[in-house]
Amino acid sequence: GYRRVFEEYMRVISQRYPDIRIEGENYLPQPIYRHIASFLSVFKLVLIGLIIIGKDPFAFFGMQAPSIWQWGQENKVKNLLPSFILKDLF
Repeated sequence: GYRRVFEEYMRVISQRYPDIRIEGENYLPQPIYRHIASFLSVFKLVLIGLIIIGKDPFAFFGMQAPSIWQWGQENKVKNLLPSFILKDLF
């Protein structure tokens, strides 16, 4: 992955410019950002599952489904593709 690419890049730079010292490390994100990313990932999978099987989670809570949910049920392909793209933006 990224480590291999970094090592190759470091090797090329060291060969071309031997006086340059290169250091690199992985830095973990702050815990709050890790938790938010994990939540969004799980939420996306649950949402996709609900859309695919056609379940209405709003009926479980005794609420009327919003129009965006109804649109999502009618246009599953148009709805699922952006959900993957939007998740990866974060």
